[in-house]
Amino acid sequence: MCNDAAAESGGLNAETFGTLLLDLYRLARELPLVDFQARVLERLTEVLPFDGAWWGMSRVDRQLHSSFPFRMPPHFVGYWTQMREHDVLAEVVIREPAITLHFEAGRSASNPVFDEFMREFNIQQVLCTLLMNPTLNLTTFLSLYRSGKEPPFTEDERRFKQLVMPHLWAAWTSNWISQLAYARAHSVSNSASLAVADQRGTLHAAEPRFTELIHAEWPGWVGPELPEALRGSLSESTVVNSSHIITRLIPVSGLYLVEVRGRSPLDQLTPREIAIARHFGSGESYKQIAAVLRVAPATVRAHLRAIYSKLQISDKGELANLLSDYSESRRVPFFK
Repeated sequence: MCNDAAAESGGLNAETFGTLLLDLYRLARELPLVDFQARVLERLTEVLPFDGAWWGMSRVDRQLHSSFPFRMPPHFVGYWTQMREHDVLAEVVIREPAITLHFEAGRSASNPVFDEFMREFNIQQVLCTLLMNPTLNLTTFLSLYRSGKEPPFTEDERRFKQLVMPHLWAAWTSNWISQLAYARAHSVSNSASLAVADQRGTLHAAEPRFTELIHAEWPGWVGPELPEALRGSLSESTVVNSSHIITRLIPVSGLYLVEVRGRSPLDQLTPREIAIARHFGSGESYKQIAAVLRVAPATVRAHLRAIYSKLQISDKGELANLLSDYSESRRVPFFK
């Protein structure tokens, strides 16, 4: 529960606001996607105390695209999903985007289903702000919760959050772009391209070549959603093999890092052939490879003849070049 002294709003001045903004944009540059929202909310609670929070994106029909509950029980989002049509707080903030609403349990207009939701999670006080992204027909929302009736959120705190909210959104989107740039610089080969998508497959940031690679597989694709074949795989970290490209979908803190690369000639090799090709390309002899893989040297020679035939190459140098690009393009993007 929030401390009375900590909740006093006398410190919410221009200096506090400016220092917070500097920290937000610094964290956007420095933190990986997986840590950004939690660290930002921890920083925010230093100047505007709260017990829990919910930060995410949704459509105006309340279909979630991204969800990050902070210091809330594991069943919080599932419970809300079941009663979202009764969320009177959502109704109000959707009608008044960019305005921070102060909601108090038992005092604001409500209904029995929503009242039960508030009791289930011991929510007494809420500051909720919603921002519209008309380009994607999405909203970004942030609700701050206090579990005790006292101290109530003050008008100064409400105004402070309203001023901060656009900067939180801007810093979050800046963090996506920073993550793409970092992954590009540290671990992704030139044959791959990256994007950030939400839980429903809507793209929020992408490298220029990403569109080119997607079009190679789906010429009629226009976005902003990922092609249906990829949206259907947005549940866990997975690899999607298509005719012209290979896509990896990596969940990161309520979003997805999407890595796309063109197919390599080596994709047609079997796992055993890939292993032998790697050993041989690194300079190992038939006997050394045979010893490591526990097969006969003649078996290694037979596999290498098949490898050269499938790849239509004639020497070890060509094989080493193919292996270099292949290994780089299959590495999981590095998260700083």
